[in-house]
Amino acid sequence: MTNEIGNDIKAAYIEVGTSYDVLRDSVVGSGEYLLYELNAQVTKPFIREYFLDASLPYDTSGEAGDVLRFRDGSCFLLMNKTPFEVENIAVEYSAVLYKANVSGELLRPSGEVWNSQYQKVPAYEQIKTNCYALLTESLFRYELSEQDFGNLLVLKDELYIPKRYGIQINDRYSPVSGEYYKVSTVKTRGFPGVDIAILEEDTR
Repeated sequence: MTNEIGNDIKAAYIEVGTSYDVLRDSVVGSGEYLLYELNAQVTKPFIREYFLDASLPYDTSGEAGDVLRFRDGSCFLLMNKTPFEVENIAVEYSAVLYKANVSGELLRPSGEVWNSQYQKVPAYEQIKTNCYALLTESLFRYELSEQDFGNLLVLKDELYIPKRYGIQINDRYSPVSGEYYKVSTVKTRGFPGVDIAILEEDTR
């Protein structure tokens, strides 16, 4: 059975929407189109800058935790997607996107090595490169709308990162800007495809 309504909606996305690619370890979906709008709480600068409400086609290859790369190069985490159904058939999806404001390298301690000063220092194994994520600044308080995820109070740096990267406590996350962060806590139950890592400065 063809999804005539879904195909009509998809055609409208192609006509007026924004093209995007779906990234996991590689591109798994290319040339898809979506519609998006700014979060309703436009008076909050952080939400206006980083959160989008979006509509995706019924046959999108995107799943929660994927990275959507827009045609301008900006990347967003697909936090969730909820089907809109007609006669028990999904004709489109509503979704929430978080802007990936960092990309970097995920490293894991793998013992110790001697440095040039004959001191033992931690050695690290590279787990993944090109780790897209949303990094929030410390002590930044923001509120999401009720339809999103309630009120959140950010007391430390938080990293929203795809669950498939497998981030763990004591890992090191290094954005391309050059900082080093140590993962002190990982929250795994907040979102289906995204973990929230609590970070602190890594001085190891």
